[in-house]
Amino acid sequence: MRLLKLGIISIAVLFLLLTAIGSLFPSVVLVSRSVDINSPVDTVGKYIDDFNKWNDWMEGAKTNDLKVFVKDSMHAIFGNTVITLIDKQSNNWRYEWKQGGTTQISMIHIAPHNNGIGCLVQWQYEQHLGWYPWAKLASVMNEKIIASSLDQNLANLKKIAEH
Repeated sequence: MRLLKLGIISIAVLFLLLTAIGSLFPSVVLVSRSVDINSPVDTVGKYIDDFNKWNDWMEGAKTNDLKVFVKDSMHAIFGNTVITLIDKQSNNWRYEWKQGGTTQISMIHIAPHNNGIGCLVQWQYEQHLGWYPWAKLASVMNEKIIASSLDQNLANLKKIAEH
């Protein structure tokens, strides 16, 4: 009985400790990357605007297992993630990426360079987290995964848009 009581108290203290540590982490994770592309805004925008062209530059989409499957102009499926175009204004796209119970908002913005040659493409993800300690602690790893994915995808977009 004494060992059971010690185990329950230990689990409760561990949970409270993890909750306290997790409360120090932000409840919104924002990951942003950008790349300069030496192509006109319209050329780069065609690759972003059309889900069918995402397979040309999305990392992993060149395999049959992880292609971007287009449902319509507003919805696509990438692996087990549903991508929904929320808003498009000029050279700004806003998407919702939904996988299971996790929702992330993705924004892609293209800005022309002042010299008229090329453009800057910025892609960012925003995820709102609950108070659960495991969600906040996992966000650290999630940030690393998203950042490396954004870097690779933007490098692929640069490569294909500049040819």
